[in-house]
Amino acid sequence: MKHFFPVIAWASGISILPMSAAAASADVRPFLDQHCFKCHGPEKQKGDLRLDNLGAFADAKAQPVWKNVLEKIALGEMPPEDEPQPARLDRENAIASLESALARAGVSGVAAADKLQLPGMGNYVNHAALFTETAVRKAASPARLWRISPHIFKELVNGLAHKPLLQAKRNQGGDGLHPALPFMTPAHTFRDAALPHGFEEATTELLMDMAWQVAGFQLEARQRPAAFKAAQTATKPGAAEYQAVIEAQFGAALLRSPAPEEIEQLTALALRTTQDASPKEALQTVLSAVLLTPEAVFRQEIGGGAADVHGRVLLSNREIGFALNYALRDEQPDAALRAAMQGDALATAEGVRRAALRMLNDDALEKPRILRFFQEYFEYTRAPEVFKDALEVKHYLPQQMVEDADKFVLRAVREDRDVLARLLTGDEFFVLASGIPKRQPPEMRARKTYIPIFGLPGNWEWTGNALKLPAPRKGLLMHPAWLVAFSDNEKNQAIQRGQWIRTHLLGGTIPDVPIGVNAQLPSDPMLTLREKMKVTREEYCWRCHQKMDALGLPLEQFDDFGRYRTKELDRPVVTAGEIVTGDPSLDGPVNDPFEYVLRLAAAPRVRQVFVRHAFRYWLGRNETLDDAPTLIDADRAYVASGGSLKALIASLLSSDSFRFRRLPPAPSALAATPK
Repeated sequence: MKHFFPVIAWASGISILPMSAAAASADVRPFLDQHCFKCHGPEKQKGDLRLDNLGAFADAKAQPVWKNVLEKIALGEMPPEDEPQPARLDRENAIASLESALARAGVSGVAAADKLQLPGMGNYVNHAALFTETAVRKAASPARLWRISPHIFKELVNGLAHKPLLQAKRNQGGDGLHPALPFMTPAHTFRDAALPHGFEEATTELLMDMAWQVAGFQLEARQRPAAFKAAQTATKPGAAEYQAVIEAQFGAALLRSPAPEEIEQLTALALRTTQDASPKEALQTVLSAVLLTPEAVFRQEIGGGAADVHGRVLLSNREIGFALNYALRDEQPDAALRAAMQGDALATAEGVRRAALRMLNDDALEKPRILRFFQEYFEYTRAPEVFKDALEVKHYLPQQMVEDADKFVLRAVREDRDVLARLLTGDEFFVLASGIPKRQPPEMRARKTYIPIFGLPGNWEWTGNALKLPAPRKGLLMHPAWLVAFSDNEKNQAIQRGQWIRTHLLGGTIPDVPIGVNAQLPSDPMLTLREKMKVTREEYCWRCHQKMDALGLPLEQFDDFGRYRTKELDRPVVTAGEIVTGDPSLDGPVNDPFEYVLRLAAAPRVRQVFVRHAFRYWLGRNETLDDAPTLIDADRAYVASGGSLKALIASLLSSDSFRFRRLPPAPSALAATPK
């Protein structure tokens, strides 16, 4: 664990890389003069911001502004898109100069690269550069301690306790299983990301309580190991009995044997405990202590061996085995993967690819993280969280909508061809996918109000099969679950829908709503949503809304319950919209949602953005420019295989980005950081 301190420093977002002397001496004023002072200078001060006379970097009042300027330049938000853009090298030099000047002035947290790794910031990395092959392949993930997800924790706890101690909450995918392991990532990002997870005092206390409870259930379980029974029946357990218990617990919880020093420390703990407590409490203490080791709650991905010329080290067989397993599953590795972890089968990219494909092709292995990717990517599982007025549609069953959407996704995944295109354009849907129970619960009596949402008559009989619906509908963006998820109590959310399409399908960015802006549409009930949205065309609003409004409006073909319609307020529904990305093969007006999704599904950019999101999910972090070869290989694998999700995942999981770790400098390098 000699690299433990640098890993913790990285996980905390602390920049410990020394600034270059060249960057420190660069002058940023020519860049600001050319690109910034026109709007933030003596003649004009947009947003009441003036930069030409801003205080020095050492000025405490000016430092927050300089830090904000650095962030805007680094994220490409400044200068605005409609202004001449600086050359890439000029921008990089300006960023380096500002970072160095602020660091020398004592300002912390100024590294632009750190900002780009935060959840939700991945789209700020240049898309074209990510799909341009680099001269040198040097991709790697940072060395990290990655907290296991609540899903993994649930399986571990329930398996050890031999009972369903923890249960996934309905419609939360297992989120919030226990307060000891809550998700902490922001909304609209993948929840199981490596960077933002940590343990504060309250969480640690709850985790300790959970470990103690699990240990108690282990001692009571009928299926408990023989070593547990022997220690429990001994008149006075000694070192030998406790050592056997420790070895059994390590094998069950961590899938390894304890090191001699671990046996020594835990045995001493047990013997000390018996001086003040009962043998049962001593056993429970030792068992819970194993469950509280960092290895039990973190995925350790540090690597070992000599670093290559790029400062990368390969994950050990054990590390790569667990990383591969938890990329797809919540349970512990199966026998075949455990065997591979013992030898050298995972030492090469091809070996990892074969292991990944073996798991992906084994239908007997549950791989819940695949469905979870699409749930979190499309966000349709938010539907039950949207409050609806029961007077309009009683018992419209949003959870059933989610299950129907899941079945739609799983069918495309199972058939594994043109997966993304089918999810965007497929025209066969499941209705009441989970079936109709013989004894219908009260909410299922409302099925006659649920099935008309899909355009089906009230006397429609369930068959369990996918079917084409009477009213036209294509893909998840026209599925009631997705449409409800992006709606509110009484109207659609065309702006939110457009924002999702901009960020998730087109790889664009949308700035946060400025502080003090009242982002509300008129409440006039006599206006259609499109008519209400005219207020967003005001100059101050349109700068951002032009990026998303026209992307969401074609889906006005459906109402806020996801019902197909041709009229709104007795007026014809207008479904015209426009795609604007700078890509002439994709951009242009669209007449209706059907033309819209067909164009999106056929666009290489949309496919590549999908690959980028898959990278973030399965790597647990945002992409960087060093990951360009990984993304290119994954995209090629997907295209060459006819749109196979398995080929895409196998490419990502056998990439350098997945297999290699880059260690931060030794702690002594901190002294070299400019002050």
